[in-house]
Amino acid sequence: MSEISLRERLRAATSEAHAALDATAGGLGLSTRAGYGAFLSASASGLAPLEAALERGGVSEWLPDWPRRARREAVFQDLSALDLDAPEADPAPTPSFAFATGMLYVLEGSRLGARFLSRQVRTADPDLPLAYLTHGEDDDLWRSFVAWMEAIPKVGFRTDDAEAGARYAFQRFSDAFARVSPTGASGVVDDRAGGHVGV
Repeated sequence: MSEISLRERLRAATSEAHAALDATAGGLGLSTRAGYGAFLSASASGLAPLEAALERGGVSEWLPDWPRRARREAVFQDLSALDLDAPEADPAPTPSFAFATGMLYVLEGSRLGARFLSRQVRTADPDLPLAYLTHGEDDDLWRSFVAWMEAIPKVGFRTDDAEAGARYAFQRFSDAFARVSPTGASGVVDDRAGGHVGV
């Protein structure tokens, strides 16, 4: 019987949190400027504190290509293009290596959904900015991240901490999207946006 990979463990540990985030964010209509702006604001609110915490924890030492992966400047660029301010967000705690690995799993995995969402946004309005959703799309960063993650030595690695880090990252995004998710807000509800959150 083959050993369960870290990727599989993290996916299983976060399946409910992932579904909850998709449900929360699914009401934002990315085909409108208002809905897309709300999506970017929530994304920035979730992403920026996590990236800053990873950098305080030493992510560039563990993952040397981190500067290619960081996306908060891209989402800030898109917000600026829509004349929106970057949201304020509470800082995230500085993580241990294992906890950070879980956080990275969520951040890097979101690139898969971002590809889907970028096509949706481009089709709806080609003038909307896409620096965040298209960030690194030609670099296959998810595949290289998975290879890095699966090469982590298992001896001494706290899988439970990694699972906690992944759940924490999902919760930060869920909280951010809950703050902007409409309950029948003017013209931004669009169920087609659900299911593929590009956090």
